[in-house]
Parts: sequence; structure tokens; C-alpha cells
Amino acid sequence: MPRRPRTRRLLATLATLALALGIAAPATAAAAAEATPSPSASASPATLAAAPAANGILRSGDSLSVVATLSAGSTGTTSTPVALSLGRGALTDDAALQRWLSGDTTGVNVQQVATGTVDAASSGSQTTTTLSVPATDASLAGLAAGVYPVQVTATAAGLSATSVIVVPADTGAQTPIALVVPITAAPMTRGLLTANELAELTAVDGALSAQLDAVDGTGATLAVDPAIPAAIRVLGSAAPPTAVAWLQRLLGLPNDRFALQFGDSDIASQLRAGLSDPLAPTSLQTYMSAADFTQPAPAVSAASTPDPSPASTPGQPTYPSTAALLDIGTSTPNVYWPATGSAGSDTVAALGALGSADDPAHVLVPSTSVAGGARQAAASVGGVSTPVYDAEVSRALADAAGQNDATFRGASLAAAQGYLALARATTGAQPVLAVLDRGTDRSRVSLRATLGLIATAPGFAGSRLAAIASSPASEITLTDPVVDDARVGDVGALLDDEQVIDRFATILDQPELLTGRERAEVLQVTNISWTGDAARQAVSDHRDATRTTLDSVGILSSDFRLVSSSAPLRPWVRNDLPWPVTVVLSVRPDDARLRVQPRTTVDAQASANTRVEVPVEARIANGEVSVDLQLFSPTGEPIGQPQAVDVEVRAEWESIGLIVIIVLVVAFLSLGVVRTVARRRRAAAAPPDDAEPPLDGVGNKDPDADGRGAADPENDEHIDLEQETRP
Repeated sequence: MPRRPRTRRLLATLATLALALGIAAPATAAAAAEATPSPSASASPATLAAAPAANGILRSGDSLSVVATLSAGSTGTTSTPVALSLGRGALTDDAALQRWLSGDTTGVNVQQVATGTVDAASSGSQTTTTLSVPATDASLAGLAAGVYPVQVTATAAGLSATSVIVVPADTGAQTPIALVVPITAAPMTRGLLTANELAELTAVDGALSAQLDAVDGTGATLAVDPAIPAAIRVLGSAAPPTAVAWLQRLLGLPNDRFALQFGDSDIASQLRAGLSDPLAPTSLQTYMSAADFTQPAPAVSAASTPDPSPASTPGQPTYPSTAALLDIGTSTPNVYWPATGSAGSDTVAALGALGSADDPAHVLVPSTSVAGGARQAAASVGGVSTPVYDAEVSRALADAAGQNDATFRGASLAAAQGYLALARATTGAQPVLAVLDRGTDRSRVSLRATLGLIATAPGFAGSRLAAIASSPASEITLTDPVVDDARVGDVGALLDDEQVIDRFATILDQPELLTGRERAEVLQVTNISWTGDAARQAVSDHRDATRTTLDSVGILSSDFRLVSSSAPLRPWVRNDLPWPVTVVLSVRPDDARLRVQPRTTVDAQASANTRVEVPVEARIANGEVSVDLQLFSPTGEPIGQPQAVDVEVRAEWESIGLIVIIVLVVAFLSLGVVRTVARRRRAAAAPPDDAEPPLDGVGNKDPDADGRGAADPENDEHIDLEQETRP
């Protein structure tokens, strides 16, 4: 009995330990799980941006305001103190300004003038504060005209952002400034924009509409890609209404303009590939549908200069000419804008030769391509007008136009203002030329803000490219250009492919349907905005498409057995093109046992297989004959891949078959005749069914007359004796 309580206590203790262990194990596992962090995506750091108010302009008596924006990265940020510092020593040249804006603060002294705090920000969000310095602050007193460094720091977060303010000079003559703005679409590999793409781009919130909104009311010179008006006009009455309105608005703007290469193609690479004249569209007929031009087409007539002439035959389509399709309105001819840094003296000389006394050529080059860093806009190279645009101002403007964030855009605009101030200090009253380089995905707000800076820059007066190009020019020397050898090689390969397409297109009644499309696509594929790997891929894709086109017409055939002296060989001609073609089928046997029609003209239907019958005649011989098949254009160009078919010749089978048939017919006829004669003889020898049997000598019926009795020799002898004694 005393042992039972001890046993119970021991069991209770063991149960308690087991329960404790059961609880502790999950807790330990949970703790281990918490101690081991799960894999996470790569962390993105926080960033700090600073943008002075008024695009960086600080006039005497104004307070200084700088917007500081802290953007949280992959992790959130806490409330962070920030400080604003200002340098009282002006930045004197582009190089010093560029170093400062890139974050290199070496040799630049700044002092803190304001502090503030940016609130906490969650992951992926941003928070903003404004740091201000009153106009009466001693740090702003006595600042002479110039460009001054500004810095915002968040020491606790280890972040810093640099910018500049410009104290303008209110004295002196105003400096003329001209701005070139491209009117372009994103690069593509098709020859023209589609109707759906045009409807999207020219909608109220479309990219092309944003470009016109930005330049409307400004003095900017427009560089228009003629492929855009052409894409609208080729649609005729089927053009989207928004696209027609956009084109009418473009033609109605009073801005000076010039035409870029079709598709904004890389003109420098074309010349380096061996061309003497830049490529131009040859025909856009393939993009036009007769139904859209049969009736008067408001979409074309309202937006064409000049209008297409009426059709001579009622009910027939009236197509505008290529020149009418490409028209951009009243423009300055022979203006060329190569990709930044791609034009050297050889390019300028080649383009200069394309001008005339009445319409001289003008080639735009950046200041970074000028030896010695000269920034005078009115310049010439070898007697060719070469307007020089300020590369640093242009780069800052392009950065601002591509920014959708207000603070980052403000920082770029302040940088552009700084470069403009330094340009004016360097050139004085000499004109300044800037360009808003090519770019896509620019918002309406960013474009308007960027162009607004040029219109309101202190000390500058609006001018035009034509005015700068006609000003007295200074002779300059260009540095060696940046040559993209891969692009030059691509252009050469595309030109070789185009020559093959030109020969292939002779199978069409209208070769321009194919050659015009090829030229338009080549120009689009060599668009300046195609760069790097994307450019290589665009060219590769186009060349693949070209090979597909060249393989779109071919022969479909199989081996053939010829069992008679003549029979047609019946291959198919495959045509995957959307147009009917005319080809010549060449047939050539490798043996004299087979005689064929050597050439057969075939009219193959569009997007179909067409059966061809080629007469074939076999001579008296047997065996295998190989027949080579090849398509040619009417001008003798090989089309598609050659084919070879084996023809099994059994020319004597026809004679043998005829002999066998004749023998069988004669045999059956002879057998029939024999059977007929035998049947008639039996019928003649047989007595009629109703005849009486003959009587014997005593007047009795002859028992053997009906064939049922047996012959009796004695009776026969008795009959013969009676016949002999009878008188």
C-alpha cells in the first residue's frame, strides 16, 4: 500500500515532463524560424532629390526655396532630418557644373543655411519637405550673377543631393536662343504606324498629342518624321478621326519645321555604309486600299498638301503621290540632324553636297563634336552650314522632359538653367541653339515645363533655327565621330537584302508593292532611337522576315510514274504573298528518255497553291529519270529553292497493255462464235418436238427413230434386202 502513492507521483512527474517537452519543442522551432530570415528580393536603396523653386532662378530680393524629396527603397524610412547648404562661390564652367551635379563636391565649399525634417515613408513611397531661406538672410546677400551650388543632405540616412541656383544678370543684350523639338513616334520595325496605334497616339492623352500641346504657342523649330503624316494619309477615308485632326493641327501650326529622314533613320550610318544619297521611301502603295480612295476621302483631302487630283475614270481609286503622303507643310529643305556625336567632317561634306545654291544644306552637330569646345551656334565645316547645338543644355532638357516626378524634373530644369547661364556668359550676344533630343514616353506636363524654361530663361530671347543657320558662320573643326561599326554593318546587310527583294519583286505586276514596303521597313529598323542590343535584335528580326518573304513562293511536288507515252507532270506553285504573281516554271530532265516542255508560265493566285500541268512525253525506254524544277521571274531571276523529282518511265507498258487487251478481246470473240455455230448445228439436227416418228417396213413405228430403241442388225439387213427386190 505505501508504494502506490509513490508510483502515482512518479507517473505524474513523467507526464508533466512530457507535456513540458511537447510545448517547448514547437516554441524552439518557432524561435529558430524567427532567427533564420526568409529569402527576400534584392534591396533597393533610398534616394534623395533636391529641386530649387522657379527652375533654379534666384533674383535679388527673393527667398530661396528648395524642395527635398526622400524616396524610400525596398524598406521604409523613419522621420529624417535634412539640411540645406549653399555655396557662395560660383561655378565657372560646364566642367565644374557637371562635376558638381554628378555628386563630386571636391573643392566646393558650402555652408548650411536651413534645416528641416522629412516624414517617415513606407517602402516604395516618398515624402517631401521644403527648405526655405528668407530673402533677408545674410547667406543670400551680395550674390553676384552666376551659378551657385546647392546641396541637401540627410546625414542620418547617409544621403545627399546636389543642385544649383542661378542669379541672373539683368544687364547686357539678350542672347538669341533657338530650340529644335522632334515630332516622332517610338521606334518600330513595321513600315508605318497602324490605324489602332495612330488612334492611341493621337488621342487626347496620346504621346503625339502631348508633343503638339508642348510646342503650340512656342517658337520651337519642329523636326517632323514624315512617316507619321504618311501613316495617316495612306489610310484614306479609314483614318481615325483623331489622327486626321492631329495632322490638320500640325499643318496649321506656324512653327518653322524641317523633315527628318523617314522613320528618323540613322543618316550617318547610311553614308558610312557606302551610300552617296540617304535612303528615301520609294512607294507606299502597299499600305493603301482601293476602297479607302474610291470615293472622295475627307481624311486625305483635308490633310494633304497638295490635294490629290480627281480620278480620270469614275469609280476608280485616286491615290495620292508619295510626295503628297510625306508632306509636313511648309518646311526648310536639306536640313539634316544626325544622331548626337555620329557626324564627322566626312558626313558633313557628303550631306553638304546634297544642297543647292538656293537651298543649301544645314547639318546639326553637338558642341561636344567641336574641336576646342567652341559653343558658337552659327558655324560651318568646309563651307557647309553646321549649326552647333549646346550639348549640355540639350542633355539637361532631355532629362527634364523624360521625368514624371516633379522633384527630379525640377532638378533637371535647374541644371539646364545653369548650363544656359554659363553659355550666355561664354558667348555673350551670340545665339545659342539647343535641341530636345529624341525620346519616348514623355508626359505633357514634362514637355510643357521643359519648353517653358526656354521661353522664360532670363537674358534670352526666342529665335529660330533658320535665323541661326543664316547668320555669319565661323569655320570650325569637328572631332572624330563616334562610329557604331555594328550599325554600319547592319545597314550594309540590309541594303544587300533589299537588292535581293528588288529582284524577287519582279514576279509582281506592281513590284513597288513589295519593294516599297521593304524600303520603309529598312528605314524604320535603322531608326536613331534603336541602340545597343535592341538595335541588333530589330535588324535580326527584319532579316528573318526578309528570308520568309523570299521563301513565300516555291514549288510543291512529288515523285511521278509515267506509264504512257505522254502525260502531264502536275506540280503545285505555292504563293504565300498577299498578291498574285507571275512565274515561269523551268523543267529539265537529266535523261533523253523523257521529253518535257521546258518553260511554262504560271499565274499563281494570292495566298494559294496553284496547280501546273507540264506536258511530258516518254520515248521507248524504261528507267528512272530525275527532273529538275525551278521557278523564275519573267525577267529571269531565280525564285525559291530548286526542286528535283524522280519520274519512273514505263513507256512500253501502254503497248503491252493494248496487245493483251486485243488478244483477250479476240479470244472472247472467237469463243463466242464457236459456241454460236455449235448451238445452231445442234438446233438444226434435232427433230421438232411435235413430229411423228417414222414407220418401219411393215407399217409399224420405228422403235429407234426417237432414239429410245436399240439398233437391230438383223432388221437392218432385212430392210436392205426388201429395198433391193422392190421394183
